Amino acid sequence: MSHVCDAALFVCEDFRLHQRKDGRNFIANFIKGENIDCDLITRGGDIQDIVRPKSGGFKDSMLRDAEVSAKLHRVKKVYLVSHEDCGAYGGSEAFVDRETEKKQHIADMQAAAVVIEEKFSPIEVSLHYAELKNGSEDEFLMTKV
Repeated sequence: MSHVCDAALFVCEDFRLHQRKDGRNFIANFIKGENIDCDLITRGGDIQDIVRPKSGGFKDSMLRDAEVSAKLHRVKKVYLVSHEDCGAYGGSEAFVDRETEKKQHIADMQAAAVVIEEKFSPIEVSLHYAELKNGSEDEFLMTKV
């Protein structure tokens, strides 16, 4: 098989990030902005399942999907995207404030990056955090960490 793509993108399955009935698609717009083709690896609380899986097999499943991308599509870069108000983390209500929530997501992405780099070396890992726009429940701003 000769299908090659630029990257694999780990992202939460939260509907607010993907194709919406009103035409919005935050992740598609991000991919276009990065000018990449990529495999999408989606799970609720995606990054959390790599570093703190709640059930057995979650981490292995995520890494198996990454392995398929690495071997089958020869990706050279992995994007890790985490987002504010993730239900798998308990939503924003599970944190004292937005900064504490953001710090937890960033720490998880950094730990996941180490796991991915060790397993798939040499590979570049890029970390991104999607924060809700002030006053919005479903519009995000992406920041590279």
